[in-house]
Amino acid sequence: MRIEGLTLTNIAEMVGGTFKGEGSRVVTSITSPEEPCPGSISPLWEKTLIPHAHPEAVLLTKKGWIPENGQGVEVEDPRRALVTLLEYFDTDKKYTFPSVHETAVISKSAVIGEKVTIGPCCVLSDQCRIGDGCVLAGNIWVGKHVSIGDNTLIEPGVVIYDRSSLGRNCIIHANAVIGCEGFGFMPDSEKVLLRIPQIGTVSIGDDVEIGVCTSIDRATFGETKISKGTKIDSHVKIAHNCSIGEYSIIVAQSGIAGSSTLGKGVTMAAQSGVANHASVGDGVIAAARAGITEDIPPGSVVSGFPAIDHKKDLRQKAAVRQLPDMIKNVKNLQKRLDELESGKK
Repeated sequence: MRIEGLTLTNIAEMVGGTFKGEGSRVVTSITSPEEPCPGSISPLWEKTLIPHAHPEAVLLTKKGWIPENGQGVEVEDPRRALVTLLEYFDTDKKYTFPSVHETAVISKSAVIGEKVTIGPCCVLSDQCRIGDGCVLAGNIWVGKHVSIGDNTLIEPGVVIYDRSSLGRNCIIHANAVIGCEGFGFMPDSEKVLLRIPQIGTVSIGDDVEIGVCTSIDRATFGETKISKGTKIDSHVKIAHNCSIGEYSIIVAQSGIAGSSTLGKGVTMAAQSGVANHASVGDGVIAAARAGITEDIPPGSVVSGFPAIDHKKDLRQKAAVRQLPDMIKNVKNLQKRLDELESGKK
């Protein structure tokens, strides 16, 4: 398994680009340009995001976009180059069912059901309870294992992939899937659709509850985050790189698209949804079947599709219900007008 890093020179050769700065600088991970970390490289392909990039970020970007004293690799197509790097840092996952890997660290007070698979380097803290048939698919790559906090309950049939961490006092209900690959593809001249590897993580805070058959994708790079105290109902989909604020509520059959952000105390009612990259402010309430397609300011109550102010949406719906009578009245008025006009002649 490859865990060694790449120099900027190596990366430039891999992706057919040119490096700027120190060619021997080693890269071991991929992060966002807003929040770089030591040893990381940050993809950037939208010019509007350049002002938001951290001044110390090592960029994988288009030609001429790296600042004069900056470092990184410039290419014609940063998105395609990113896929090449993701493929390099992606790891093979081979599991034996059922089994407990010798490197797993399991508290003596943890309770493990039957036919459970616990992968390499997984950490199960005090009072964990793992139901029958669960899979905790760890990975020997340092920092990419599964970690379960104290007193967390994992019900039967749950699958938790590597690169996932859960806090204390969580409840994960039956058949939920955490840390699965995000749905990422891009057009490609040779393969038509090119699969984008998903090598990021999932971080779930303390006191989080996740319902039956809910799916939470790991990030493409960086982190998918579910914050403290959030409650997620059954059959919910949360895509890669989403960030869900503290004490939010997401009700059944709702969907949160990739890279969306929900603030603190947000309520998403049944079958509601948020589009890619949309930001939902603190305390927002989205009514059932609301479709949020753009940023929503804090404290708003929205409904409808596309989601608008709830009171305005109700007025519009009321007006629509009156349309049949309005059309009938207009036709009657037109008929009388025609009669008056013909009488004059």
